[in-house]
Amino acid sequence: MNNLPKVILDTDIGDDIDDAFALLLLLESHKFDVLGITTVFRNSIKRAKMAKQLIDSLGYDIKVYPGIDNPLKVSIDNLISPEIKQKEKVDENNKYLIPQWDESMEKCQIENKSAVDFIVESVNKYPNEITIIPIGPMTNIASAIKKDPSIANKIKEIRFMGAGLNYNFVEWNIFCDPDAAKIVIDSDVKKITAVTLNVTSQTGLSSEEVNQLRNNDSKAIKLVYNAMMKWFAHYNFENPVMHDPLTVTSLIDESIIKTEKLKLDFDLSNHGMPFINSEKNKFINVSISVDKEKFFSLFKKVLSI
Repeated sequence: MNNLPKVILDTDIGDDIDDAFALLLLLESHKFDVLGITTVFRNSIKRAKMAKQLIDSLGYDIKVYPGIDNPLKVSIDNLISPEIKQKEKVDENNKYLIPQWDESMEKCQIENKSAVDFIVESVNKYPNEITIIPIGPMTNIASAIKKDPSIANKIKEIRFMGAGLNYNFVEWNIFCDPDAAKIVIDSDVKKITAVTLNVTSQTGLSSEEVNQLRNNDSKAIKLVYNAMMKWFAHYNFENPVMHDPLTVTSLIDESIIKTEKLKLDFDLSNHGMPFINSEKNKFINVSISVDKEKFFSLFKKVLSI
């Protein structure tokens, strides 16, 4: 009998490398009963195969369910800047080809069941036991709640990476589907925790730490490192920020972040800009600080770097 906390990770793995690190941490910490992985945003099938390759390389038997490609209402064409669009390629199905894609991933076996159906079925099977961890746009989660509204108050917690107060721009995960984010935070889910840009932006890896990853002998780390190099080359980045790994580690050790109960809301007339809405009745937990030393200590311990 597995008594570990039950979780589902919902990810847009394949662009920024921090999703892959978050998945590694989730599995290698051995602190969770991972019921499944779901993927979201644009090419969810190829994202699912990438996640499955990483899972298989670690020797785990965990299923991956591809989800929804398009935001609920906003158009992809209005999200992606012309400069980024020019760099993008498409696959054999004329879908966005994620920068970290490798043809070796094509053979990875993913599920035919949709992410939305998997989420609905899992929550109904294990009421009040599952924490859902969205580290991409929340399209799958919102769609599951829309499909079966009764699951909302059966979810133990939703802990998402997203939003960021006191910025003059909208954080990417919220920007990509503000309508979904609004549905989730307004839902009947009893506990919602936002791990926000205010704290995640403090978790960048140094050049020295990137070099430590390059010299690591782990097969999984090598896969992630090679994917990271593709991402660096595609977007001209040099040092990754561990937004999503912080979200996962905050569930392993709750003291890594401090939160405050706030009436967080999203302004749909302004691309999902977060604000504190005094008229709302619902509070959610919003991260306000991070213990960086604790985070990096746990990050390196779990990944053996």
